[in-house]
Amino acid sequence: MLYQNLKKRDAKVILSKEPTDSIYGQKIKKLAQGERHLIKPLEEYRLFINDRRIHVENTIKPALQDKNIVILDRYYFSTIAYQGAIGLNPVEIKKENELFCPIPEIVFLLTIPPRVGLRRIQKGRNETPNLFEQEENLENVAKIFDSLRENYIVRLGGIDDIELIHKRILNVIDDIIDHYIKKHEQYSLFNNKIHA
Repeated sequence: MLYQNLKKRDAKVILSKEPTDSIYGQKIKKLAQGERHLIKPLEEYRLFINDRRIHVENTIKPALQDKNIVILDRYYFSTIAYQGAIGLNPVEIKKENELFCPIPEIVFLLTIPPRVGLRRIQKGRNETPNLFEQEENLENVAKIFDSLRENYIVRLGGIDDIELIHKRILNVIDDIIDHYIKKHEQYSLFNNKIHA
């Protein structure tokens, strides 16, 4: 919804997600569907790091260099929380990722009680929760997300109606987006004058 809204406003924007479809991302997805017990937490973490390195180099950095807004569904904050919940050090995860990952301007954390989230997976999406989505594990994940206190993190209740959440997101970013669009228009006008 955010992507479509920005496209209508003539913003240059790309939408991406993690895990990606790289060989590492495919392995992560396969593990999540039932083979997670076959791999050690550190090995699993390395898959996320390798997948993200490819994503950053091939998608995120080029898009940012081309003056795009980049919207990501999950990023290294998810790794901090989910891999931290299975025993890795969240501080070290953050430190390693920020050696090569662009730090985002805004992170939206949609907060929801794990039990409600699991019910949505089972009923709303008609899916069986995967091995990342067990209630006890999600409680630990939520605690780590709650411990993240960077000033670019915006927490929004995830229980509300999707339209209301979307409106709240737009309220947060409207000034930033308007500034970006004006800046982009000035940049394009300047370039056109140079090449005319």
